[in-house]
Parts: sequence; C-alpha cells; structure tokens
Amino acid sequence: MWKDERVIAVGDNAVVLLDSTGRVEREISKEGFRCTTNSVAAATDLVCVATSDKAKIAFISESQSYRVSVPELITAVAFSRCGDILYAGSNTGRLYVWQIRTGTLIKNKQVFFNTITDAKVDFANTTLLLASQNGDLALFKLVELFLDDNKGTLYLGHSTSVTGIANLMQGPFEHATSFVSVARDKNIRFWHHTKRTALQSHFLQHPPLGLVASRTGARLFVPCEMGHIAVVPLGNFQDTFLLSGHVGSVTGCAETLNLVTCALDGVRVWDVEARICISHYGNIGNGDHHYPDVPAGPRINKLLSGVRLAEKAQFVPLKNVVSQDSLATIALN
Repeated sequence: MWKDERVIAVGDNAVVLLDSTGRVEREISKEGFRCTTNSVAAATDLVCVATSDKAKIAFISESQSYRVSVPELITAVAFSRCGDILYAGSNTGRLYVWQIRTGTLIKNKQVFFNTITDAKVDFANTTLLLASQNGDLALFKLVELFLDDNKGTLYLGHSTSVTGIANLMQGPFEHATSFVSVARDKNIRFWHHTKRTALQSHFLQHPPLGLVASRTGARLFVPCEMGHIAVVPLGNFQDTFLLSGHVGSVTGCAETLNLVTCALDGVRVWDVEARICISHYGNIGNGDHHYPDVPAGPRINKLLSGVRLAEKAQFVPLKNVVSQDSLATIALN
C-alpha cells in the first residue's frame, strides 16, 4: 500500500479510515450505513452510500454526512470519472442519473424489470454497464444514453443473479475482453461488446459476492463466500488462484499497493504476488483500547481506496422529476 494512501471502510455502525496495516486510524463518521458492496461508490473526494433499508442516499465528506430521499430503494451506484454524475440502479430495474452539484435528475429510465445489482462506468468514461437479478447485462454508450435515449445493448447468459461486473472498455475498445461478470451460481463470464454471447464461461470454486478490477487491468479480484478471494488473471483463467484465511463471507475488497479485504474476522492485508496475508486486525472497533470511540464490532460492507475526502462539501437535495432543460446534458463531461 502506498505510504500516504489510506482505505475507507463503510460499516453498519461507523465509517472509519484504515492505515496501511488495516488498523483503524480514525473515525470519519459515527453514523453507520446498512448497505451492500455494490450500493457504495466513491468519487475522488466524496463517498456515496445507498442504504438497503430505506429509499435514501447518503453523501459523506471529511466532516459531515448528508442523507437525501430518492424515489425508491437504490441497489447499485456508480460515479462518472469526473465525479459530478451519479448513476443509480433501483430494485425495480430503473436507472436514475443525477447531477450531484445541482441535484438535477437527468434520466429516469426503465432498463430491467427486476433489481439492478451492479453498475460500472469504464475508465475512459464512455460506457455504463448494468447487471440485473435475473442474470442479464446492459451496456450503454453514454453519449447515446443522454442524447438519443438509447435502449442499450442486452447480453444474456447467466441463469442466476449477477453479483458483480467489471467494465473494462476504454477508448477505441482495443481490449479483447470488454467486460466480465460473476453470478450466484459461481459462473464467471468474459464478454466482448460486439458479441451478444460470452467469449468464455468458467466456474469458480466458491460463490462470488462482487468483482473488483485491479488498477493495471491485468487481473480481477473476486470476494467470495467462505472466506476466499479469487485472483483471476485476464490473460489466462487457468492461472486463477485463491487467497484464503478469512472467516465468513468476504464483504469488501480494495487494491492499493497491496490488497485489502474484510470479513467477519476483520481486515486483512495481502501480498498478492507472494499469496500471503501480511497483516490482520480482527474485530475492528471491538477491544482496541486505543480507539474507544469507535463502535464495537461493526460489520464492514465496503472498502474504498484512492479517495481523499473533501474537508467540506456543499450538498443539495436530489430532484425526483427529470429536468426538461437540455443544458442538463453537460453531464457528458
């Protein structure tokens, strides 16, 4: 892990900052959030959490958190690369697109007729990939989504709920693999955007709970049930290996210089190349007398790296009616 880079842990009882060993450095918010790993997203200076028990979205900065009401339960969120646009998928299959700075609702669109389970924008900010509970995927070119109300391209193949996706499309789409998906039936599929069926389909050893692309784009990290993290090289699935040692389902996974993961037994830091755990802190916030103000035993739902929270942020309510102002398409930045 880079010496000056920390990891934000979003839990049921608190939001805390972890140091390079996985130990709690300080508390960001005493307020916790019931959420899933795919209902949390981060811009460069802001964290967004869609709560799983109420139709609300919370925005977290360094010194404050702000909750806003939304039309329905949001189950998946993603930011644009500039951090000004929030893409939110709902439990009824609708896609909401808000401009955060103004609260303007730019799009309200029915994509699926079941829950949207994950949402990812590619690194070049050109496409949005959505996953659904019934196993379908939908890919949108953002220019067409905003300007032409494009219906997107559907990709079928999974027979159970998709638990995680990685959008690997960039620039001229030169990569052989455009995106990857994992589902509850342990199936992992590799796709190219020009083909409606998967290029490859393999089975993992354990049910996957999410999917995180490495910073280099060379491999994928798949947090799984029963305490395992599958490390999947994009070049050759046969070179996949497991990092094992956690107790219970792995609920969070974030990459810095090392890989940081969390489960019921706490936070672990891994040297992926050596395939060993180099640090472990159990029961974060429970029994650590150096941090008595951190609530005891929070369940961590998401780990985030590469975020430097703004000291102060100006939050506005999110509107529920789509703006008729064509200037709202400044979202394309």
